[in-house]
Amino acid sequence: MRLLFIIILFVVSYFVIKSITNKLDKNKPIGHRRAEKPGKPVQTKMLKCDECGLHIPEHEAIRQGNHVFCSLEHARQRLE
Repeated sequence: MRLLFIIILFVVSYFVIKSITNKLDKNKPIGHRRAEKPGKPVQTKMLKCDECGLHIPEHEAIRQGNHVFCSLEHARQRLE
């Protein structure tokens, strides 16, 4: 009987501590918070290269005026 009581006490303690740490984790600033869904893809805007038509992420695109290119070589070819 005593052993059963100790096991139940440990199980309840585990869930209480886990619940408290989850609440504290949500209150941390975003930079310190663990990823809530690891592996979730980040959505980014895709742009079409004016030279070849390849779609590339916006952060990788090379812009010159209103033109978008996938590489410096394509930017040179188009603007020469």
